Amino acid sequence: MQTSIYAKRRAGVVRALKAAGGGVAVLPTAPERQRNRDSDFPYRHDSYFYYLTGFTEPDGWLVIQADHKAVRTTLFCRPRNLEREIWDGVRLGPKAAVAQLGVDQAFSVELLDEKIPELLANQNAVWF
Repeated sequence: MQTSIYAKRRAGVVRALKAAGGGVAVLPTAPERQRNRDSDFPYRHDSYFYYLTGFTEPDGWLVIQADHKAVRTTLFCRPRNLEREIWDGVRLGPKAAVAQLGVDQAFSVELLDEKIPELLANQNAVWF
């Protein structure tokens, strides 16, 4: 299997985290911005988030854990929703994110508040 440029970049973050004594990095992408009433500005992802994931959808979060025990990358993204996709465009969804983006696990962004305490527990440092 060929390693993607994004996986190589995430590996660089892992090396930096380990060199700093371990920890977790949390990176959100840029939010959508409303122009007026029911019109949004064209969406532009956060450059740092894209640099590490290649993911261009809004409401994304990347969590990179690196400690002496393990390394894990977790992506939170919007779930597939056929009705919203008619209006907003096709979504990758958590199931496809693991295979297409090369992260270890992916969840719906709706589960962020539930899962983030588990991901931050017992970490030496949190980088945001």
